[in-house]
Amino acid sequence: MRFNPITTYAGIFSGVGAALWTMFEYAMGWHNEHLETGAMTGFIAIIFPIAAILWALRATKRSYGDQLSLKQALMCGIAVSAISAAIGVIFFYIYYSSINPAFLDLMRARGQAVNVTTQLVAVVMGSFIFGILLSAVAGFFMRTRGEAAK
Repeated sequence: MRFNPITTYAGIFSGVGAALWTMFEYAMGWHNEHLETGAMTGFIAIIFPIAAILWALRATKRSYGDQLSLKQALMCGIAVSAISAAIGVIFFYIYYSSINPAFLDLMRARGQAVNVTTQLVAVVMGSFIFGILLSAVAGFFMRTRGEAAK
């Protein structure tokens, strides 16, 4: 399966968008002084992978002459998620080690067993699991059915 450039752009959009949202939360103090608020607002970042995967799926379907199989949808979602996860790992490593190292201390003070490695693994796993699930659901509804799919 060939990937169109939109798949790459979508992965970049997803990873950079989530990183920028994290920096916004940090600037607002939601990762330090107002940690309770940050625990709720962090879920807003899910908008970026949703928009990115749907964008990439629509572009993939168009590039195949309005044909899309569930397998193509899953492969597209995995590609977007891989790019987003790569950006996320790099960003969050820098974030936890240089930009806001106190964040993990605050989380540990709240009784959570976290460190940089576990957080980076969570970024990668979350990106792939969410990407696969979203691609499967969206691909199911966007796939080509019947004779046109053959």
